[in-house]
Amino acid sequence: MIFITTARAYASMVKIEHTLFALPFALSGVCLAYIEGFRAGFFKLVLVVLAFAAARSAAMGFNRVADADIDAANERTKNRPIQAGKISLADAKFFTFASAVAFCALAFMINNLCGALSFPALAVLFGYSYAKRFTAAAHFILGVALALAPIGAWIAVSGSFDWRVAVLGLGLLFHIAGFDILYALQDMQFDISNGLYSIPSRFGKGGAFAFAAAAFAAAAAAFFATGALFDLNGFYFLCAAAVAAAYAAGWAIVHRRGLGSLNAVFTYVNIGTGFVILGAIASNLSSLGAV
Repeated sequence: MIFITTARAYASMVKIEHTLFALPFALSGVCLAYIEGFRAGFFKLVLVVLAFAAARSAAMGFNRVADADIDAANERTKNRPIQAGKISLADAKFFTFASAVAFCALAFMINNLCGALSFPALAVLFGYSYAKRFTAAAHFILGVALALAPIGAWIAVSGSFDWRVAVLGLGLLFHIAGFDILYALQDMQFDISNGLYSIPSRFGKGGAFAFAAAAFAAAAAAFFATGALFDLNGFYFLCAAAVAAAYAAGWAIVHRRGLGSLNAVFTYVNIGTGFVILGAIASNLSSLGAV
C-alpha cells in the first residue's frame, strides 16, 4: 500500500499523464523514418519509448526541484507532492538524477549519435526550468525541449539527421508554446507579483491570446508543411485541417468562456492533436508496405 501511494506521488510529480502530449509526436518521427525506408527492430522501438519517458521524468523532476520555493508560494501549486511532504526534496533530486542517467544510458544503447546528443538535450530540458526567471520566451523554450522528441526518434531509427523532420518538431514547438501561454494565464498575477516572466505577465491577457493564436497558426502551418515535405497522403492533410480547426475552436472556447474551460481544452485538444497527427502519418505506412 505504501508502494502504491509513493508511486502515485511520483506519477503526480512528473505528471505522467502529460506524457501523452508528446509521445505520439515521438512515434510520428519513427513513422516518418519508416516511410523513408529506415527500419528498427522491436527492441530499439522499446528503447526509444523508454528513453523518451526517462527524459521527460528527468525534466519534470528537475523542474519541481528548481521551482520548489515558487510552487510552495503559489496557491495553485502549493499542494504538489514536494510541497505537501509526500516526496522529500532530497528524494526528488535523486529521482531526477537517476532519470537523467537512465536517459543517457538508453540513448547510447540506441546508437552513438543519440548518446552524444543526450547531453545537450538534457541541457535544454533542464534549462527551461530557469527560463521564466529571465525571459517571457520561456513558453517557446519549453516548446524547443519537447520538439526534440520527433527529431530524436528519427535519429534513433535512421542513425542520421534530416532537416525535414525538424519541421514536424517545429509544429510541436509552437503547439506546446501556444498551450503553455494559455495555461500561464492562471498564474499571471502571481508571476507579476513575484517578478517572474511569462507572456501573460509581460503582455497581459489580450497579448497572451494573440501570441497563442499566432503559435497555433504556426503549428498548423508546420504540420501542413510536414505533409508536403514527406509527400503524405490526402488523409494526412484532412487530419491536419482537423487539427487546425481544433486549435481555433479551443482558443475561442477559452477566450469566450474563461479559464474555467482551460483544463478541458488543454487536455483534449493537446492530447488529441498528437494522436491525430500520429494516426495520419501512420496511415501512409500500409500503402508503402511498411506494415
